[in-house]
Amino acid sequence: MNPDTSSIAFGRYLKSMRTQMGISIDTVAREIRISISQLALIENEVHTQLSDPVYVKEILRAYAGFIGVDADDIIDRYTISRSEFEKKESSGLKFFKFKKKVLLRLSLTTGILIIIIVFFIYMIYGFQSNPLQNAEAAHPKKTEHYSYGTGNKLTVDDSLPANPKEKLFLKIDAVEDTTLNIIVDDADSLEYLLHPMDHMELEASEKINLVLSNAAGVKILLNEKQVDISGASGEVVYIELPQINK
Repeated sequence: MNPDTSSIAFGRYLKSMRTQMGISIDTVAREIRISISQLALIENEVHTQLSDPVYVKEILRAYAGFIGVDADDIIDRYTISRSEFEKKESSGLKFFKFKKKVLLRLSLTTGILIIIIVFFIYMIYGFQSNPLQNAEAAHPKKTEHYSYGTGNKLTVDDSLPANPKEKLFLKIDAVEDTTLNIIVDDADSLEYLLHPMDHMELEASEKINLVLSNAAGVKILLNEKQVDISGASGEVVYIELPQINK
């Protein structure tokens, strides 16, 4: 019994007729000189892997002629099937492109929103003054300094910008016998007995206090600058470094 050709597509129809006739696919491939894999693609109607339609039609015509079926009918079936396949592919491609455009626009919109949100957060919090700094600005502190040995009190407003402090490098060269008491920063007092030609070097972070038993007994350089020592030979003097202009 012949199958209903109106309900069978081109490849499956050829396979059905070949099977009914007891012809193997190897025989067809050998007779029409086409690879078995190519015939399998045609019988299974795998349009995505089939060759150019013109070439496929020639194969179908040879196949149909070998097993004795209407070649024109097979070609018409293939043409209709191919047309339906291309419509589906075109529809799927259009949908894919549409979906891609939508996703791209959505991504761009999301990115722009994120940038705007980050910008506003930065504007609100990035430039907001520190509450502690505001409190300090409203109530500036005052620091009191006393000049050693003078009793004079100097008041400095902390609201004014302070210059960064540099380290103090002290060089002392003795020219006469003298006794030297030194207090470096807040360390304990140290006492030295200096003779002519003696040399000392000291380093401090903030201050150095000196007590000389002989004002003319030493020459002092602070950061390579001469320190003025007021006093006569044998006179005891007090020196606070760095010196505060009064």
